[in-house]
Amino acid sequence: MFSNGLTRDRVAGYLERFASARVAVLGDVMLDRYFWGRVDRISPEAPVPVVRVTGRSSRLGGAANVAANLHSLGARVTLVSVAGDDAAGIELERLVKEHGIDDAALVIEPGRHTTEKVRIIAQHQQVVRADFETAAAPGAGTRERITGELLDIAGRFDALVVSDYGKGVVEEESLQRIIRGWRSKQKPVLVDPHIGHFRWYRGATIITPNTKEASSFYGVDLDSQEKFTSVGFRMREELELDSLLITRGEEGMSLYLEDRKQIDIPTVATEVYDVTGAGDTVISVLAAGFASGVPLVDAWLSPTRRPAK
Repeated sequence: MFSNGLTRDRVAGYLERFASARVAVLGDVMLDRYFWGRVDRISPEAPVPVVRVTGRSSRLGGAANVAANLHSLGARVTLVSVAGDDAAGIELERLVKEHGIDDAALVIEPGRHTTEKVRIIAQHQQVVRADFETAAAPGAGTRERITGELLDIAGRFDALVVSDYGKGVVEEESLQRIIRGWRSKQKPVLVDPHIGHFRWYRGATIITPNTKEASSFYGVDLDSQEKFTSVGFRMREELELDSLLITRGEEGMSLYLEDRKQIDIPTVATEVYDVTGAGDTVISVLAAGFASGVPLVDAWLSPTRRPAK
């Protein structure tokens, strides 16, 4: 599991191995819309900026972004989710196909509202975000179809990612069946968690909460290294995980393993104006690594530190 001396040549070798990986992604898909422009004045109607829009774009969000990340790393990806039959759902389905992601298990459910997040950005600063969404669970028939599909394909895939954004696609009883099914075939299950759902992930291989999410599990303010260590190991043991990764923003990440082994890795400082999808990136690289047999420590080092020459 452990390895030292992560070099550019080793990373290049790992990237070549990603092409052999088959990964299924289960979770809440969404469409991210962006309006780009400039602010030259304040509105006479209210004390708010007026953005003169000069461009617009649409991107895959949520679990669909995870699938897109995995595809960009070279993995073969199947997206398992639910979208509505509305305009946003149609555009999302088109983008999934354009990215080369297998959408055979993307269910289009009549009457469902596809989650859509609209961001207005001016001079590299996000001015406002508007969310159009539902957290309602899909119909019983759709849930059973998704569960059956995932249990059926477990033997043919190398890893499963669960991207839980709390929009209804991930449900406790079905997820526990899926985790047990995949783990019984010795296949890794990686979870990007949602606050309030942590016990749903019992028995997974690894979960990747950020500081806020990890803090919510026990209601503890993680304001010291000692508290991170205590919560990290306690959560790993209570949820019966192989390992736990807490992403800590500018403080890096902390990995908690069996036998109370802990590894802390700092980040390379970079100034950014939009952190959208940061957690998706982490779990995508981890999943590609697990699916292709990359040692765990190297897999999660890759997106956070520059390897030695």
